[in-house]
Amino acid sequence: MQGLRRAALALVIAAAVMLTACRGVIEPLPPIESAATADMSSQNLPETIPADGETRAVGEFYGSYITMQLSGGAAELPRIVHPHSYREVSDYFEATQYVYLYGSKFTILLNSFSDEYLAQNDVILLVINEPSSYVDHDAGPVTVGNGKVGISITRHRPDEAPQNDTVYHLVFIGPKGCFDGVEDMELSIDFTDVSDAGETSAYDAERFRIYNPEFWNFCYRADALTDSPEKVVDIIDGYDELVYFFETYRDDYDLDSEFREYVGTLYNWQICERYIIIATVIPCSRAVEPVTTDLFVNNLEIYMTVDADEISEGETPTAGYLLLTAVERYEMEGVKLGSMNLLVE
Repeated sequence: MQGLRRAALALVIAAAVMLTACRGVIEPLPPIESAATADMSSQNLPETIPADGETRAVGEFYGSYITMQLSGGAAELPRIVHPHSYREVSDYFEATQYVYLYGSKFTILLNSFSDEYLAQNDVILLVINEPSSYVDHDAGPVTVGNGKVGISITRHRPDEAPQNDTVYHLVFIGPKGCFDGVEDMELSIDFTDVSDAGETSAYDAERFRIYNPEFWNFCYRADALTDSPEKVVDIIDGYDELVYFFETYRDDYDLDSEFREYVGTLYNWQICERYIIIATVIPCSRAVEPVTTDLFVNNLEIYMTVDADEISEGETPTAGYLLLTAVERYEMEGVKLGSMNLLVE
């Protein structure tokens, strides 16, 4: 039975090696309470668009969000998106999540635009292409009239900012009805460039990225060899680190009983070149194998949840397990591998 289980695991990891690489997709978060955005609109602005021959300032600038382009196929920019319901917000996200890299802050903001909020407030998204991902924006109210939409934007950028085409979503919010019809009007944008000589902050798209990489679980019995075993968490970045991990913890846990024969065979140089391996050794109160139930990256940090019968303080373990969670190396590009956030449930 044990041999069959190990053979099955070998087939699984071999199949994983042959999988076509596919980047994780940012999943929409649950809607938050509309009260969280209740102060976004201004009650001092007109509630309807002006009559013919008039031009008025409507809506207020709420913020700009970097949404780096992942692939081709995006609509011609600049353009205005004017959702009237949460379903339209969701449809826009789902239709573009394979085109743009949405950060967690912008995703959370989109999910705050509930039907209740949009029944009392208007929202437009101005989608623009900028020459750098180091740009910050200021903007005045939107001017509407005579079939035209005018927006004045001040573009702040450090003196020596790198040049790289980047898509931004600028958000404008106002009282219900103030943006009626803007999506069908002619759009005019007036840019003012400001060079910030002393500016050093970078608006890095990856900084706020949240995504769920694919991962694979492998578990081996590894009972504690000491009276007071401590949980071990290590991120293995290469075959040398795998060997070092084995030699370091084999005196505290019985890594020889099940895991030793797979070091250099199943877990070889080729596997370690393709995968980052998160190794967790957990002393358990029952002989039930732990399993990784969730893993995601946020702000370039790893967050992982493990389902395990972890011992309580002062309790003697009846079993110990080595849980290996393998993640495609390309999913970990730029991720901080020196630490991680682990939750054991």
